[in-house]
Amino acid sequence: MTEKPEPFDASIPVLTDVVVPGKPEYARAPSFNAAIEYDAEQIAERLRGRFTKFLTGDARALIEERCGEALREHSTQLVSTITREVAIALESRMSEWVRDAVEEELRRQNGE
Repeated sequence: MTEKPEPFDASIPVLTDVVVPGKPEYARAPSFNAAIEYDAEQIAERLRGRFTKFLTGDARALIEERCGEALREHSTQLVSTITREVAIALESRMSEWVRDAVEEELRRQNGE
């Protein structure tokens, strides 16, 4: 036959009440809500620590790599866009330059 423990009677002092007078929080387990709140704070603090460690470690390398990729992609797009715009501008100017050069040569040949 197993003996069932009797329910805890909060009115009876426990050893910690006697050893550490005036510190009943050491004597009994905290209430359920206080335990949950403490656990949540402890978990949140651990997560903050892990996030900070990750962001200053492995994540930093990932962010730098992604930024480098984005810069290379953006640079390639800029070079393509600028090249296309310069080609269009030169194409229209080239016609003017050729026309001016031909007219100038014709004048020179005609002795003008």
